[in-house]
Amino acid sequence: MIRAFTMEDMPTVLKIWLTASIDAHHFIAAKFWQEQLNDMRLFYIPAAENYLYQHGTQVLGFYSLYENKLAALFVKPEMQGFDPPR
Repeated sequence: MIRAFTMEDMPTVLKIWLTASIDAHHFIAAKFWQEQLNDMRLFYIPAAENYLYQHGTQVLGFYSLYENKLAALFVKPEMQGFDPPR
């Protein structure tokens, strides 16, 4: 199911963003991404229209729209390539 983001989702979204960013950018120190968490929490996530992909009770990823354009798409690294049963 795809559903709208709520502020209660912030810790989950930040965890997905951080782990996926570190995983995808192995050539950039993890510390850099960790230092961006506060800006993500305070500025970037709140400025966007965010939607989560949830399978059962687990959030597997999210996407963000900014000015009606796709600004971000993140999937938990361990779920990338996973095809959940329908």
